[in-house]
Amino acid sequence: MEKSAINRYRLPVPRNLLERVDRTSSPAHAGNLRNAIDFIVPENTLVLAAANGIVTYVKDDSIIGGPNPIYWNFTNFVTIMHANEEYSRYDHLATQSSKVKVGQVVSEGQEIARVGMTGYTFHPHLHFQVFIFTRTNIWIDFDTVSVQDFIS
Repeated sequence: MEKSAINRYRLPVPRNLLERVDRTSSPAHAGNLRNAIDFIVPENTLVLAAANGIVTYVKDDSIIGGPNPIYWNFTNFVTIMHANEEYSRYDHLATQSSKVKVGQVVSEGQEIARVGMTGYTFHPHLHFQVFIFTRTNIWIDFDTVSVQDFIS
């Protein structure tokens, strides 16, 4: 049975720049990433915290990316811990665009970074996922949960 998010999340990009929402076409959205969402937006679009929380991870030093799986581990990203043991992750961020640091408390709608072309990506977009941990390894022991509706 598919697990849905408990918390409510706001759109993590400005609505006026959103070209489309893609929940299905990425070949990388399988297995524990099956509920990830791609927000197709122009490069340098603001990335906004989808809910109140605490920043738990920031990577923003990668300068490479492209349409090949060899770039998988080169994505820049931010992870935020929210209520109810849910986390949100924001990938393909621009190099050194992070506006937040680990341990920082963020508010829903706060700018956290900008969209870039880092990691395994074919075009500018924000890869967004809400997840829960299933065991102790933060890199593999997680499962994405479904977010169907976003607060405007």
